[in-house]
Amino acid sequence: MGLRFKIWKKYCIPIDKMLKQDGPKGDGIREEIVEKTKQKVYDHLIEYIESEGYPIESDEDFKEANVNDLVIFIIAPILAAFRRETGREIYLHREKDIVSIDKKFHGYEAFVMMDFIGMEDGKHVLVVEAKKSSIGQAKWQCLLALKDMLDNNLGGVVYGFVTAGVEWQMIRYDGKDFTQTGPFQVLFRTMGYEKEEWMKRYSVVVDCIHMALRGGGSGATGSG
Repeated sequence: MGLRFKIWKKYCIPIDKMLKQDGPKGDGIREEIVEKTKQKVYDHLIEYIESEGYPIESDEDFKEANVNDLVIFIIAPILAAFRRETGREIYLHREKDIVSIDKKFHGYEAFVMMDFIGMEDGKHVLVVEAKKSSIGQAKWQCLLALKDMLDNNLGGVVYGFVTAGVEWQMIRYDGKDFTQTGPFQVLFRTMGYEKEEWMKRYSVVVDCIHMALRGGGSGATGSG
């Protein structure tokens, strides 16, 4: 898969195409609550920058733990709003092991969301792989996790995100094709003074995670 991976990672689709690829598959957050959630994520990111500093890969004090903190600052408000609005029992697991149905173990994933239909009936929804160095390094592990997640779900669609902090990418897997967006930013240095700019261009991370929560683990199929 090495050569195919090198070829695949050159091909990306626009974020808006990814968001329209499947469309909503289940209950989601009302539009006005989505906007309020974006405001909350923005406030959390400002708090993150003020408390931990702007994430710079070359900074020796910038660790993978800082990237993980940033992921939580973004995910937590979206997940909380989604659970309140839909009543779905979706939970976030940190450092959850992903084991394929043939019992192969592919290590620990930084963040995995599970949707529990019943006490023993849980479906993987999405995974976030966070690395300090680059999203390229996180991508291979994310692909393995998505394959195992879908195998465990016995079909459907699953979503993954890879991030090194400032940049993110979204990946979709339907059992046949992997599809990825191009890298998109969630932070910029002057965002504390340009809230409208962040809401207009950078809050798309909220839309992407919201769509993954609505469609992740569903029985929808599509082509990448």
